[in-house]
This record gives sequence, C-alpha cells and structure tokens, in this order.
Amino acid sequence: MTRKWASTSKGLLFAGGLFVGLTFLLLVPREAAGQLQLAYAHVFRWPLKMGRGVLPARATTPTRSISPQAYEELLKACQQLRNKAANVEAELQAANRQIELLTKLKAKPGLAQMQAIPAKVDTQVQDEMTISQGQESGVAVGQYVLSLTDQCMIGVVSAVSAKGAKVRLITDRDSRIPVNIAGLAAGKYLEGRGDGVARIRQVPREHALQAGTAVYAQPQRGLLVVQVIVAEVAERKMDAEHPTMWDITARPVCNMTTLSDVVVMKPVSVR
Repeated sequence: MTRKWASTSKGLLFAGGLFVGLTFLLLVPREAAGQLQLAYAHVFRWPLKMGRGVLPARATTPTRSISPQAYEELLKACQQLRNKAANVEAELQAANRQIELLTKLKAKPGLAQMQAIPAKVDTQVQDEMTISQGQESGVAVGQYVLSLTDQCMIGVVSAVSAKGAKVRLITDRDSRIPVNIAGLAAGKYLEGRGDGVARIRQVPREHALQAGTAVYAQPQRGLLVVQVIVAEVAERKMDAEHPTMWDITARPVCNMTTLSDVVVMKPVSVR
C-alpha cells in the first residue's frame, strides 16, 4: 500500500510540476521572466563565484626575459645580416650589369672572334693605369683595352705581370695608334699629347672635318679584328709645318678619370 502511494505521489508531483512550468511559460510575461532571471543571478552570485574559484586556473605560457646586453647583441647580429644581404644584392646587380655589357660588346660585328678579358681599374696616374688582370688571365703586351661601360678603345697594354698589367692610355705622349677618320680613305696615326687629348697630323685640308667626327682604331692582325671607336675630332687648325694640312686635336669619347671596368681584347686564335 505504501509503495503504491509513493508511486502515485511521484506521478502527481511530476504532473503538477509540468503543469506549473507550462503555466509559467504561457502565462507569465516575458519581462517578468527576465526579472526572475536577474533575481536568480543576484541571489546565487556568491555560490557561483565560489564555484569559479574552485575551478583550476587557465595555464599561461611563462615569459622569458633577456638581459640588455644580450638584446644589444641580437640587434647587432641582425644589422650585420642586413648589411651582408645588402652587399650581396649590390654584388649581384654589378655582376648582372657586367654580363649585360659584355653581351652587348660581343654582339658587335667582328668582336665575337675575340676573347674579352674583364678587369678592374686599380690605379690611374696621369695617362697610365693599372688593371687587375695579367698573364694568368691571358693578358699580353700590345693588346687593346676598351672601356666596358662606353665600349670604346682607351689604350694598349704596355707592361704585364702575373696578376696585373699597365695600360698606356691614348693620351700618353708615347701612344701612337693607327686610326681611321670617318669620311677619310687614308689611315692616320693618333698620337697622345700628354694633356688629356691626342692629335692627328697631316690631314689634307681638302677634308672639311667637323667637331665630333668619329675616329676609329684600325684593325690590327693579332690585336684587333674590327675597328672600334677611340676618339672624336675636337678642333682643327692649319699645320704650322705643312700649311696644306690640318693639325687635328682629338679627345677620348669617354671620361678616363672615372673608369672602373675595362676589357682587354684578345683574339681567340692567339694562345
């Protein structure tokens, strides 16, 4: 009897609770339900806080600190890496530029038959310079030297060692190079004057040469297989010793004082 009463009581309680809940849900206004939620939160705020305090704290990653000295060393190492990268980038750009100029030089008719030996200008004193290539690279006395940037002839190798060479520029007093003047059939010689220019003597006055007329180095067997520009006419005047001739002043077509990269031209057939 007692068990049956207990079962009946549980059923009545469940039914009653369900009825109250539905009544609350259907009849109680939404605003009142919200107020009841706030009241519930206010009454049970302390137990809820205590419950949160019992929960384990979230794990945090410990921070590491370094000394000011170690920090400065890291900054210094970083700057060194940046400098190294910048230097490598500059070297790469210079190498690409040199390859581009050498390709352009070799594309000129006739120069493909010659070996171009690139070199750096080490020193320059008046009308002579030293370069960074010598016998070990195939450089020999008498070979013609060109400016890599301007791709014009600037002089001739006058002395050579294992790893370096001297170049006598076309403006040196001892320089004498066979040349052709644009528009003239006969060849002449370009002679250095020692003051930054050169001269071409005994040019017939019947040729009305103008300033800027190109002067080319003549092809020379074993030295140069095609003519290359070397200078231009700067001034003409009557030759004092030969009144029927012009005395021509010629200037280099590149600035000798700013040269940094040159090329020694060696015919491929020469060993």
